[in-house]
Amino acid sequence: MSAYFEVEPTTPLDPAAILSSCVESGAAAVLLDEPALTPEFFDLSTGLAGELLHKLGLYRIRLAGVVPAPSAHPTRFQEFLRESNTGKAFRFFATRPEAVAWLESAV
Repeated sequence: MSAYFEVEPTTPLDPAAILSSCVESGAAAVLLDEPALTPEFFDLSTGLAGELLHKLGLYRIRLAGVVPAPSAHPTRFQEFLRESNTGKAFRFFATRPEAVAWLESAV
């Protein structure tokens, strides 16, 4: 079982495909570096971020996102990021090492 599944920047950000890859690989978590995140992810009105988190949540798959400069994104996304960081299932980090450490920890 893999500790986490990493979405490649060249792969379309498709919630169903990400969930499928996690299940197939036995990953209990997902790592999303900012280059893998599309503008639609940061625009909460598209529903992409919500759909992804909903699908992962149903399978208890954690997600760590690496977003070094949250202030470069819409205010609603910044609020979403702060809210996510209060929970145990989805978190955003400024650096990749922080994200990986959280994913590999037993939260």
